[in-house]
Amino acid sequence: MLRTIESSSGKEKIEALHLIIMETWLNYPDQAMAYGQEAFELSTALGDSMLISKSLRLIAGVYFYRGDFEFSLEYNTRAFDIAVALNDSSLINNGYNNIGLLYYNLGNYQLALEFLLRAINMKEKIGERYGMAITLNNIGLVYHRVGNYEQAEEYFKIAYERAYGINKKNDQIYSLNNAGFTYLASEKYEDAFIHFRDGWLISQENDNTNWGSASLRGLGSVYLVRGQLDSAQYFLMKSLTNSQGIDDKKGIAESYYFLAKLALEQDDFSKALSELDKGHQKSKQIQLRQQQLDNLDLYAKIYREMGIEKKENEYLKAYINLSDSLFEDAVSRNLVLIPIKLKEEEDRFILTQQKSQIQEQAQTNQRFFIIILIIAPLVLILIILLRKNNKKHRELQLNNEKLKKTQKLLITSEKMASLGVLAAGVGHEINNPLNFIKNGIEALSMKLENNKDEELESYFKIINEGVSRATNIVKSLSHFSRKGGPNKNEACNIHEIIENCLLILHNRIRNRVRIITNFTKKNVILKGNEGRLHQAMMNIISNAEQAIGDEGTIEISTAQKNNMLEIKVKDDGEGIPEENLMKISDPFFTTKAPGEGTGLGLFITFSIIEEHGGQVEVHSNIQEGTTFYIKLPL
Repeated sequence: MLRTIESSSGKEKIEALHLIIMETWLNYPDQAMAYGQEAFELSTALGDSMLISKSLRLIAGVYFYRGDFEFSLEYNTRAFDIAVALNDSSLINNGYNNIGLLYYNLGNYQLALEFLLRAINMKEKIGERYGMAITLNNIGLVYHRVGNYEQAEEYFKIAYERAYGINKKNDQIYSLNNAGFTYLASEKYEDAFIHFRDGWLISQENDNTNWGSASLRGLGSVYLVRGQLDSAQYFLMKSLTNSQGIDDKKGIAESYYFLAKLALEQDDFSKALSELDKGHQKSKQIQLRQQQLDNLDLYAKIYREMGIEKKENEYLKAYINLSDSLFEDAVSRNLVLIPIKLKEEEDRFILTQQKSQIQEQAQTNQRFFIIILIIAPLVLILIILLRKNNKKHRELQLNNEKLKKTQKLLITSEKMASLGVLAAGVGHEINNPLNFIKNGIEALSMKLENNKDEELESYFKIINEGVSRATNIVKSLSHFSRKGGPNKNEACNIHEIIENCLLILHNRIRNRVRIITNFTKKNVILKGNEGRLHQAMMNIISNAEQAIGDEGTIEISTAQKNNMLEIKVKDDGEGIPEENLMKISDPFFTTKAPGEGTGLGLFITFSIIEEHGGQVEVHSNIQEGTTFYIKLPL
């Protein structure tokens, strides 16, 4: 290849340089960078925008594999701007993927997912198979980072199958490593070991030091959680050596982190802090925000084991501050809504194109109409054109309806997501102080272990009981903040769902509303989406509570009839007027004052029950109360 470069010139030389950059950027990044700069200078001198964009993108790739994400984002953005100016679908698609992955590494998960989904959509439209596995992997990484391991595993599995189908060895290693770390996070250690081992074997065959090093870190991590410390030491040190050999900053930072965990397991606190200091410095250098978060958590654990409470609290505070910033990226922006937003943009684009076509067609029709007044035989042509125009109008109306449905779905989805976001935020904010209280009580109890005092022990018991109750409330809240799409294959216990809703509403109903439950003892497990069913039951019970004035009663009962579960929620509140009874399932219908209700609660509830193959009936009498009958298939 070097001889080819020396003997060639112009475009031929630039293309040869591009090939050798991709062959060397994983294991010899310094050489690859020199070739990249040379290719960029030659492309600029030649004035070829296509080659300039590709040279910039390859330089960005070298920065990426060295862990310099800020520089990589800068060069990828420059390449992407040129691709947009050229209107080259393949280069634009590549830009979406690369920029999405960089936002992921920099901790901005919302932008990462938006760019990566655009890349997948464009690949499918233009039928481009190259790079499909990489983009699928990158989407899986985003879902892994926000804790949706099931969705992540599915993307990694599809990515591996695509890479295997076209015999792309590097993409296979990437998929296996990503799946391995996801299995490790979800404590499926045997699956994790198999994926890391297979990734390592393929990297040996393919001489891929960068991703082979990641496989070694994965194997070391599995041995570490299994307590096989000698094996863990061997693989982690080998991973560190390989990463240092190619100046892979990200790999070096991750290796030091795992070596620090290993030293902590060996009770060698001094070594653990030393290894962690090296890795943390490297993580801050290249802005690996999630790795910094893991490092801060490990610092706190080490100082806790050493009994240095002041340093432990210092790192816990830093951990909470950084965790809050990452939490806002991952939760407050609802990732589930991004595909809907992209679909709305696509529908809007199609609608704009069709409007433009219709306007052009209308102008053409007007010209022909004038001619027809003069030349009679052209009347036939006018009729044909009018029919085509009518067909276009029907297509426009159809696509306009599609756009309205998509917009309506987006608005409804955002409303439905609000309760989940609120619950996740409350749970996140409460868990941290609860952990501080719990750790503090345990520390005080240990210090006073030899000085038994019955009065103090009673105080400890009261505080622990309070923490446990608060923890149970947070646990109940978690049912309203489940990540992922509309999975209808969860085993849902309706009785537990109702109890969780009553627990959340406890402060609103205590000393005012009497709750009577009469649950069937038969099986009440059904297949569905637990989070969505929580939302539906919460809306119905909350409406019942709001219908009651100063005090009253809500009766909740369940019964099994054939293969259906019937849930009855009855209140003795003010009732619903007959003229409003047929409107309560309409979107945005509400009898509340402006600003007090959106009119979406019961509309969403009816939709959720219908999604699960069920139905809702409502009976009501003024001043006597209202009864909701919900029927769901078991």
